[in-house]
Order: sequence, then C-alpha cells, then structure tokens
Amino acid sequence: MKNRTLFLILLSCMACKDFKKEKEGITAIETKPNIIFIMGDDHTTQAISAYGGILAEYAKTKNIDRLSEEGMRFEHVFSTNSICSPSRATLITGKYSHKNGVRILRQAFDGSQFTVQSAFQSAGYQTALFGKWHLETLPTGFDDFKVLPVQGRYKNPQFIEKGEDSLITREGWSTDIISELTTTFLKKRDTTKPFLVMTHYKATHDPWSSRTPYDTLWANEDLPEPANLYDTYENRSQAAHRTGLKLEQINQGTYPHERLENATRDEQRGFIYQQYIKSFLRCGRVLDENIGKLIDFLKKEGLYDNTVIIYTADQGHFLGEHGFFSKRFMYEEAMRMPLIIRYPEFIEPGSINRDLIINADFVPTMLDMADIDTPKDVQGRSFFPNLKGETPGDWRKAVYYHYWQHILHREVAAHIGVRTRDKKLIFYYGLPLGQTNKSPTPPEWEFFDLKNDPSEMYNAFNDPNYTTTVDSLKRKLKELQIRYDDEGLEYPKMKAVQEKHFWTGPDPPTVANEE
Repeated sequence: MKNRTLFLILLSCMACKDFKKEKEGITAIETKPNIIFIMGDDHTTQAISAYGGILAEYAKTKNIDRLSEEGMRFEHVFSTNSICSPSRATLITGKYSHKNGVRILRQAFDGSQFTVQSAFQSAGYQTALFGKWHLETLPTGFDDFKVLPVQGRYKNPQFIEKGEDSLITREGWSTDIISELTTTFLKKRDTTKPFLVMTHYKATHDPWSSRTPYDTLWANEDLPEPANLYDTYENRSQAAHRTGLKLEQINQGTYPHERLENATRDEQRGFIYQQYIKSFLRCGRVLDENIGKLIDFLKKEGLYDNTVIIYTADQGHFLGEHGFFSKRFMYEEAMRMPLIIRYPEFIEPGSINRDLIINADFVPTMLDMADIDTPKDVQGRSFFPNLKGETPGDWRKAVYYHYWQHILHREVAAHIGVRTRDKKLIFYYGLPLGQTNKSPTPPEWEFFDLKNDPSEMYNAFNDPNYTTTVDSLKRKLKELQIRYDDEGLEYPKMKAVQEKHFWTGPDPPTVANEE
C-alpha cells in the first residue's frame, strides 16, 4: 500500500510537470540550447584585447572581451592547416583536410558528406549561414543562407542567396550587413525549434578595410612593434628565408599602401608595418562593434542566456612577427586560433582553458552540446567536458599539423609538424605535390623549445642538447600521422622523403599511440 501511494504521488508529479510544459508551449527539443557560431576571418589572438599583448590597448575589442569575462577563453586552440578554405572545411566536418577533400585554396567542397549543420538540421534545429563561405560549392544543410562569393568585398557586397539565381548586391558595409542578416533571420525564425546560426564575417581579411568612426584612428601615432619585426632568419629554415610573407614584399593588390623610395629592408618593413597594423586593428574595431550588436539583440530578444555563443576565427595571422603578414606557417601566430565560448548553464564566467584543442574538435563539441551523435569517422574530439572544467585524464598532449599548399601562394613550402605543450617540430618535406610547374624544395627541419623560445627565433634541431627530444617528437609525429591516416599516400614521394629523413635509429612505430 505504501509503495502504491508513492507511485501515485510520482505519477501525479510527472503529470503536473507535463501539464506545465504543455501550458508553456515547451517541447522536448526546445530544451536543447540554441547556438550562434560567430567567426572572424584571420582575427588573430594578438588583435583581441582579452588575450593581452602589446596591441591590447589599441585593439580594444570590448564586446569580444565581454564574452570572455562571462564565459571561457581558450589559450591553446590550433588550426590544423592554417589557410582559409581548408580550415573552414575542417570546422564543419571535424576532419583533417585529406579526409574532407579541401587541402588547398579553391578546392571544391563536397557538400554531400557529413557536416555539422546537416546533423543539426536532421535533429530538428533550424539552421542558417550568413557571410563568408569560401568553399567553392553552394552550402548544404542550411534552411537559409546568404554568402559572399569567394572573398567578397567590404563595401556594397554581393551575396549568393538561397533560392536566387543571380548575385544580390546589398548597400552598406559587409560587417554590418552580415549582422543585420543574422538578426533578421532570428526575428523571423520558427520559435518552436532551437537554432544553429553561423555568422561568418569577412573581417579581418585583407585588404583590412574599415569605415567611420574607426578609419582614421592613430593617424599621427606609431603603434608598438613586435620584438622580432626585423627578424633576419638566422639559424632557421630556408622556408623562412624563401617565403613572400614579408611585409616589404606585400603587393598593392593584397593591400594598397604607400612605400618609401631608396629605403633599406628594415626601413621599408617598419614603414609598411605601421600602415598594416593600423588597418588591421581598425577593421577589427568594426568587427567588434558588430559583435556588440549581436549581444544586444540576443539580450533584447531574451536569448542571451539560453544561447551558446561561440567566437573564433578560421586561423591566426601574423601581425608583423618575424616581419610577416598572412598565415600558412605552423608558427604560433598563424596556427593559433582565438576561441571564446559563453553559456552560463555550464561555463564558469571568466574561466580560462589551457588544454590543447584543434579545429576538428569544434564539430563533436557542438554535437555533444545538443546531445546529437557524432559519426565515428569524425577525427576531432569533444571538449564539452573541458568547458565544464572537467578535462579528461587522457586528453591529447600533442597536436598534428599539415599545410599542403606547396609554393602555390606566398612561396610557403608544404610541411607537417607536431606541437606539444612546450615543444614544436616542423618538417618541410620539399615536394611540389603534383604541381609540375614548381621546383621541389629541399627537405628540412625546424625544432623550437617554446618554453625558452616562445617567439620561435632559434631552430634547435641540430643542437645536441635536444637530440633525445627531437627523436621523441619524430616518433610522435609518425604516430599522429598513422592515427589520422595521413601517411602521404596521396603523394608517395612524400612518404619516401619522410622515411629517409626521419630515422637515424630504430625503425619507426607501426601502430598509433593515444594522443
């Protein structure tokens, strides 16, 4: 009798709970979080004041900083192939470039493969994308999209819009328009469904344009220079010497700028740096203003606390470090991505995460947040527990990197590498990767002790003090290649070169270890 009474009480409570849900119009799927995935382009950590550094007081990204203060800031997030299209393909598939089919720029993305947005759409989410796509084929898995063709333009941009046969020109500034497209969609959304909205800005991609009131900032002021702006690449790879990423080599098509006549290398580099860094940060100010617009809108609509807000960029970017602009290299400034996530239900405000995260991890993490199954062939790992301050004991201790675009742009050699908490090993494998009009470059190594050389100025590969460490990292690099099924099979010569240059001791491992 006692058990029967208890059962009736429980049944009554359940009925009351169900009645309350029915009365308030709440369905099971509506308990899942909304997600807005905001991505800047090349918006590197050095240009976000929450990350500190010599430019923090000039960057003044107060709205992105607000998300950091109210959420979690990640310190060690890395692109696995630091170039726009490949990184974007990884961010929606959770797979490395050789698995999703986009190794270099202008390779068409196969939209029939698994993507995070298609998984959310199948799970009952309303999905949309506004802004930069840059994957050659039309987006799939979105209920609505309005995307820039290729890179798009800042002023009066054109958009490819779902259901339209021709480009639509919209008057205004692209950063503002992308925000407006986002908020318009959210106003008109189906409120019976949760949403996944991707807001992907063109800013801060070259030519780093801005609008009032930011376009005249620091007109008569010199901004701080990175300590290695005038790097001469001593004791470094030929890859570093060869590259066209140097500021004094930037062309007018990439960035319209003034030049000095009869100047030395350092004079020209310093002169162009001041123009470049001001343009980049001004462009970032417009971007940050628009992050503020999105925050204000979410608050006004009562969506701020039940929406996971993710802010990131497709990769990092050099802001004069080593005298470079752009990205591509496995060096820290290009490889490192910003990541800030706000969701008060499970993220401690003002928290900082220092786990090693890769861009392939974003997909399983978002799926985990929404309780959607992750396919077995996704190569990333969910950091959902890490968001809650519960880093798994077997979390990765090394990151694998592969830049494929050999000498096709900016003269950067293709390379692979491994980064641990405080060490980095890079192998420029020196092949044209099927580009018959390009000459092979010599295979060469770089090793950096990040603890003692965080600016990566001293290539210690041949330093006898690091022989054991280098050999260990070679083995780890081979293990990760096996783990991610990237052993150079597309280009057999790469595998032969690698094996010739990797090993001076025992044979390499044949089975991948855990990360």
